[in-house]
Amino acid sequence: MPSIQTEIRSEPVRTLPAALRSWARETPGSVALRHGAELLTYAELDASVDRVTLALAARGVGKGDRVVLIGLNSVAWAVVYLACLRLGVVVAPANNRLNPEQLSDQCDLIEAKAVLYDPAHADLARGSARSGREVIELGDLLRWSRESGLLPGPADPPVASEDLALISFTSGTTGVPKGAMISHEALYKGALAVAEFHGSTRDDSTLVLVPIFHNTGFNDQFGHMLVAGGCTHLLTKYRTADAIAELRERPVTFLAAVPSILRLLMMSDEAEHIYGPASKLFFGGSPMPAAWIDELLDRWPHLRLTHAYGLSEFTSIVSFLPHELVAAKGESVGVPAPRVQLKVVDDEGRAQAPGRTGEVWVAGPTRMTGYWRQPELTEQKFRGQWLRTGDLGYLDDEGLLWLTGRIDDVINRGGEKILPSFVESCIAQRPDVGQVVVFGIEDPVLQQRVAAAVEPRPGTGFDERAARDHLAERLPDYAVPERWVIYAKLPLTASGKVDRREVARRFPLDAASGAPDVR
Repeated sequence: MPSIQTEIRSEPVRTLPAALRSWARETPGSVALRHGAELLTYAELDASVDRVTLALAARGVGKGDRVVLIGLNSVAWAVVYLACLRLGVVVAPANNRLNPEQLSDQCDLIEAKAVLYDPAHADLARGSARSGREVIELGDLLRWSRESGLLPGPADPPVASEDLALISFTSGTTGVPKGAMISHEALYKGALAVAEFHGSTRDDSTLVLVPIFHNTGFNDQFGHMLVAGGCTHLLTKYRTADAIAELRERPVTFLAAVPSILRLLMMSDEAEHIYGPASKLFFGGSPMPAAWIDELLDRWPHLRLTHAYGLSEFTSIVSFLPHELVAAKGESVGVPAPRVQLKVVDDEGRAQAPGRTGEVWVAGPTRMTGYWRQPELTEQKFRGQWLRTGDLGYLDDEGLLWLTGRIDDVINRGGEKILPSFVESCIAQRPDVGQVVVFGIEDPVLQQRVAAAVEPRPGTGFDERAARDHLAERLPDYAVPERWVIYAKLPLTASGKVDRREVARRFPLDAASGAPDVR
């Protein structure tokens, strides 16, 4: 595996702001960050981050304080994020789909000193404000930092690699907020793992299609490029037409997204301008159907595909399936990432033999230090050095990890345990299926029955009878969905995955009412 240059410099690099500083000295004129026509070189980004650290300090925000950062993908978001890290401020990137009450709950939990926001989220930020908590608009902060006349000091504030850098909320848009505490070392080594695995260099570039508050955006892509010395392009918000236009105008070498987004780009008339210039394609969040993988490799044989698996409590990446195995074993999530240990265990914590399903446990320097002020919950997730992921899977004879679902997603139909992901994989083989999600619906006799929601592939009509016949040859009869609902567009999470819990929540009403997006 190629070494990343930051590892062999005489000056050690152990945090993302230090990686930025190092590249600003070594390649000051290289473009670090781009948003449309707006761009910053490494030297300019480094100077902007320095100025914003002074602006934050002038507003009374200092090392150890917590701030919530909310906004669309922008240069301002990225600059303020790095400034917080450089100053030793603990930053909590917020899901911009929250409502004011949910955002307030997160702010209260971490006792946020300030909420930093962009104009699109002004009402949300102000609605979350409490007595003594500042709300600061990102653009105002950057303008003041440029116009104040304050000059950076001779050295960065002392930030150690073990210091808390980030609080990553994992509850999505519902549920009690859980703030995973991530150290500077974990943040840096998480980004380094992606860069090392792909052999990334300063010649690489990526476009952040996902919301940048998501781990994939701020670490697997932006952090990855900071470590490697490459360039990060930002798309304000994902829309297929905007992504296509941006990639046609400014191609990148490293594409990263969930399979559903990559599929939309594949079906575009402009696909050659998107995938042709790229050399690496990184996908995760859900398996990619074999037919899509075959099409990618057939149309663009130069592409190196990687399937990845990660979670917020582990900073992000747990494992990678290398390109050489994607065509034959694309649904596997591969082998542990650099410096990661992994095992599959039974209910007693004993390692399972190859082929036997159990819970996935992981260990390594990117593990969270715990949930913010939730020691009981932390205790439930930790077993010594190990983190319980809550994911089910098995290791095969070659040591490859195959995920089969979540412990809390397993459908219990009269005592028969059904893994939704396996049923989904079988349904996705159908040529008329664009996306699918399988879930349990309550039943007074069996406890749960199996249901499936399907978004047909564009230009086709979904054939339920043919789908049932297809599944009858591949599944036991109790695992074949008994209820089907067809969506024109399935709801997605902020990271672009089909939102299983939202579909299950909406199912009784949608199925009964025949809502406009359901037929």
